[in-house]
Amino acid sequence: MDNVRRVLVAVFVPLTFMILGFNQLFALESPALYLKFGARLLMVLSVVLVKKRYLEQKLLALAFLASLFSDFFFSFLLALRPDFPNRDLYGIVGFIVAYLFLITAFQRHFQITKKEVLTAVPFVGVFLVILYLLLPYASGAMLVSAISLGVILCYTVTTMIATTYRGFFNKKVAFMIASAGVILFISDMVVAYSIFHPVYKEFFLWKENAIWITYMFGWLLLLVVCTETEIR
Repeated sequence: MDNVRRVLVAVFVPLTFMILGFNQLFALESPALYLKFGARLLMVLSVVLVKKRYLEQKLLALAFLASLFSDFFFSFLLALRPDFPNRDLYGIVGFIVAYLFLITAFQRHFQITKKEVLTAVPFVGVFLVILYLLLPYASGAMLVSAISLGVILCYTVTTMIATTYRGFFNKKVAFMIASAGVILFISDMVVAYSIFHPVYKEFFLWKENAIWITYMFGWLLLLVVCTETEIR
């Protein structure tokens, strides 16, 4: 699978930087949004087509599909029908489902020890601070979905980092899984501000670039995990 990994990196790393270029040129206009959705669609097609040996890799593919559901609402419909009712809510629900699949894939040799607690503390702390800062701007179903996503996200990143010391996955794969978890957590914290804070709902180049470089690289790491012939 070395050749497959090289091809994927050769495709998606330049594509990520192309997205950053389109952010500069088009901001949140249709060309940039369609490119983002197209890049994610290509990533999902790649994970569907690549040969998957393990159940965990098949569960990962389902997580990719659920994340594409979110991208449809956050990117594609933002270009096509920005006033679509509850567009952000549906996008959040898609990510909740995606992270539940990630938990199912990576929660092997489950245990709750001091290591797991210490792993979770910084992420829970960051989430609680972000929640406190954004609480005045959220209500109703959006507030419930955001809290649900945040709790599930904290558990997801803890589970992904825990793969490095639970011993089920080999060291290389566990490192990629853990790195992806941290990167996607950072991405989602920026996305939270983008969705809820009235100031950051507006386009800021640094914000959009931060979201997409972390988002693409996080999922690219998980795509590479799907190509591994030995994950244990």
